[in-house]
Amino acid sequence: MAMFLKSRTGSARLGTPLMILCFLAIGGFLYWLSVTAEPTEIVVEEVADTELVNAIAFADFSTATDSYIGQEISLEGVAVTSLLGPHSFWTSLEDAQQTAYLLHLSEAALADSVSVMAGASVTVTGMVTAMSDSILDAWQAAGAFPQDSDRFQAEFAEDFIEISSVSVDGAESGEESEPSS
Repeated sequence: MAMFLKSRTGSARLGTPLMILCFLAIGGFLYWLSVTAEPTEIVVEEVADTELVNAIAFADFSTATDSYIGQEISLEGVAVTSLLGPHSFWTSLEDAQQTAYLLHLSEAALADSVSVMAGASVTVTGMVTAMSDSILDAWQAAGAFPQDSDRFQAEFAEDFIEISSVSVDGAESGEESEPSS
């Protein structure tokens, strides 16, 4: 029992050469990667703010509004004929009867702080949606109908555009104004 095995006798002499060998192996691997690697090109696609989504001529839209239900479209030169509460306005379609058509400002469009006034010409982008009682109830709960007759008027719309962005034609960019009311 007096004799102990000295297991670490030769390991102290191999530690330094093995450490240097590992550093050389890692350095060689990194050099090989730098020589064989191909550069990666990153392409950033910028979307212009003025780019219109599925731009439709207002005259074409006026002929069959119901055929666009469920589609996101953009219309230029939409004349605001009258306001309907703080969140909606009417325009006249370019058909024989000059039918009134409802456009409703979404929360995102209201946050843009663009003032929509009767008689203005606007460019709108939004989703054409079929009117339902649940939509009218949600609008009423959100305060879109300050007068009792406003909901009654909105009930006549068979479909409408839920506007996600609106810009007043001919207005200077950067012009700050109050939200429509």
